[in-house]
Amino acid sequence: LTELRRVAFLPVANGTRLVTANRLFVRLSVNLSPFAFELPTIYLPFVKILKDLGLQDMLSVASAKDLLLNLQKASGYQRLNPNELRAVLEILHFVCDGTEANMSGGFDLESDTIIPDDGCRLVHAKLCVCIDSYGSRYLKCIETSRLRFVHPDLPERLCVVLGIKKLSDVVIEELNHEGHIRNLDHIGSVSLADIKEKLLSRSFQDAVWSLLNSLATYVPTINNLTFGSIQSSLETVAKKLQFVKCLHTRFLLLPKAIDITLAARDSLIPVCDDGFEHQRLYFLNRSETHILVAETPGYISVLDVIAIVVSQVLGSPIPLPVGSLFFCPEGSDTVILDMLKLSTCKRDFEAVSNGLVGKEILSKDALRVQFHPLRPFYRGEIVAFRIQNGEKLKYGRVPEDVRPSAGQALYRLKVETAAGVTESILSSQVFSFRSMLADEASTSTIPEDIDEVADNISHDELPETSRRRKNKTSQPQLSKELQYGRVSAAELVQAVHEMLSAAGVSMGVETQSLLQKTITLQEQLEVSQAALLLEQERGDMAAKEADTAKSAWMCRVCLSNEVDITIVPCGHVLCRRCSSAVSRCPFCRLQVTKTIRIFRP
Repeated sequence: LTELRRVAFLPVANGTRLVTANRLFVRLSVNLSPFAFELPTIYLPFVKILKDLGLQDMLSVASAKDLLLNLQKASGYQRLNPNELRAVLEILHFVCDGTEANMSGGFDLESDTIIPDDGCRLVHAKLCVCIDSYGSRYLKCIETSRLRFVHPDLPERLCVVLGIKKLSDVVIEELNHEGHIRNLDHIGSVSLADIKEKLLSRSFQDAVWSLLNSLATYVPTINNLTFGSIQSSLETVAKKLQFVKCLHTRFLLLPKAIDITLAARDSLIPVCDDGFEHQRLYFLNRSETHILVAETPGYISVLDVIAIVVSQVLGSPIPLPVGSLFFCPEGSDTVILDMLKLSTCKRDFEAVSNGLVGKEILSKDALRVQFHPLRPFYRGEIVAFRIQNGEKLKYGRVPEDVRPSAGQALYRLKVETAAGVTESILSSQVFSFRSMLADEASTSTIPEDIDEVADNISHDELPETSRRRKNKTSQPQLSKELQYGRVSAAELVQAVHEMLSAAGVSMGVETQSLLQKTITLQEQLEVSQAALLLEQERGDMAAKEADTAKSAWMCRVCLSNEVDITIVPCGHVLCRRCSSAVSRCPFCRLQVTKTIRIFRP
């Protein structure tokens, strides 16, 4: 058993791979293919044996974390393909959803959790940083090569549960040479005193309150702001705001305070004479003790910069269009908003889907694309496809299990090519992704007739539920198998031509025409043979029906003559010779009173 535990001999995922018993679960509520699978029903009679080999009952948080650890060790720092990345994210969602139960059991969720980084490689969570909304503004200003980020598809909620550090917690922005800052009372025609007075005016605060209320439906982060909190934030800006000549900051990586500031190249902002590198138009630290606005070039309005500062203090992820309100007459702020239709705009913001389906595949994923024309596909598998030769590969998803019959060179299968759009595509236009696991069994070792394993098991040996499932699903499986495999001769020749062209082998027009005619004749021959067999079956059935009808009129006593006499009173029938030889009915033993001759229709 020890040796057998390490052998991948169990076909799963519609026969696309072989796995060991410890990667199977009796019941699995989430789709973890290609790493873990629910036990196929054909193996139910062998549950006891499989449990000795490592079969697990249900997925737990502990087993999910162990699965991630084993995957991280087996991957060897290789890149995950899209199917593997989806499975890892499913595992992490499962782990985080069970956080409360795990914590009550003394389970440390934050220790040694494995997550995918931005390069689709499995690493320890404590080595990564997640990009939060506040820290996202640092990305273009720091050397990101010194940091390892989590995968962008990992939600921020999961990052918080897993205890992953935020970018804003490990990187801080501070003033560079604070003593060299020169304060200003004016920037151009804009007076600092006028701006502070405007920020403290009730009409401006009412206008900002009205604007935030109109945006709260679309921006959840400002949904809970009250007028009091808005008023307090604007008063803070008025108190801390300063105009300066030049502003320079630097970014430090904690805990060692390493300077990771990215040197600006070809900056559009005029360089000051103080010689410092990183120049900013404004600076706002997280504690809001410094709110500085630097002198702007002539083509940048200082009012727009102040509006950005006000937006960040209020916690808005988008700049608020309040720059035009700073110079409007007192009391007209709300009217100006109505004129500009800022507080009544009901535009719908479309959510950007982060799904892969329909998008062009990434260059790193393209390196893992493989072409197996006879390979089956399992439901939910992410594939690469292209409709025409020469098109760029795109991501797709297989909506149902696809397993062609043995010997089919080409077939059609359904692929989700865009969100909610499913098309029937030739198998030669669909590509799978190579797995990162070195011990992944090749599909060529899996027998084509794996479904016949269930037929070799005695009907009495199967549990009652298995017998019901088998009887219920046998007919749909047959119809599905017949569905995949009908392609025209022209499509088959075109697919062969494309595959040979990709391999550098030319196929002339005459050869293509000859191949197409040959395939067409073969198809016609198959149709004729099928029609002949059908007619033969019909003839045999007609002969059997005639024999059955004839035997129904045969005398049951002599078995040689047809019946033509009925006996009164019982109504049984005999032939004339047998009826004349009996005085009682041979079937019911009633006395024969008389006989009546009958005729066949």
